[in-house]
Amino acid sequence: MENASKALIIAASVLLGLMIVSVGVVLFKSFGGFSREIATEIQKKQIAEFNAQFLKYEGKSFNSVTNQNEIIKITTHDIVTLANLAQKNNIEYELTNQTQSKKKDENTYYVQINLEEGTNKNRNLEKWTEKELTNFIKENNMTGNNQTKYYYINNIVISNITGRVTYVEIKLY
Repeated sequence: MENASKALIIAASVLLGLMIVSVGVVLFKSFGGFSREIATEIQKKQIAEFNAQFLKYEGKSFNSVTNQNEIIKITTHDIVTLANLAQKNNIEYELTNQTQSKKKDENTYYVQINLEEGTNKNRNLEKWTEKELTNFIKENNMTGNNQTKYYYINNIVISNITGRVTYVEIKLY
């Protein structure tokens, strides 16, 4: 009788131990999935914030005076801002020596900024030095009539793989 009661106590303790381990495994899986979801949401938010820096210059805005949608005009200062954002991104991801010739390179975090002004094409503004960007502002800020020169974003490419902006094409307005 004494051995039987000890055997029942041992069996009960083994079952209790298995139940505790099972509950631990279930909790570990559910918390692991939850933390994975949180990490994914944070990553999506960071990508959206990154893309917003470029996308705010693209598209159309409503002009309440004319009651029409108008293309968002950008200035040389905005172009330099975009070039600096791209340059900062490329340095952060150590992509400064990359040669990007294709518009739609899906597997990279490299951001390329190109300006097409009439027949003149300025490629890879993100690689320009501060002095080159300053000269660009001085030379292209005004038209011959002392009017502000405007540009617009013709195309922005967002990678299907990374979800990030990889290419911005700007044209003279």
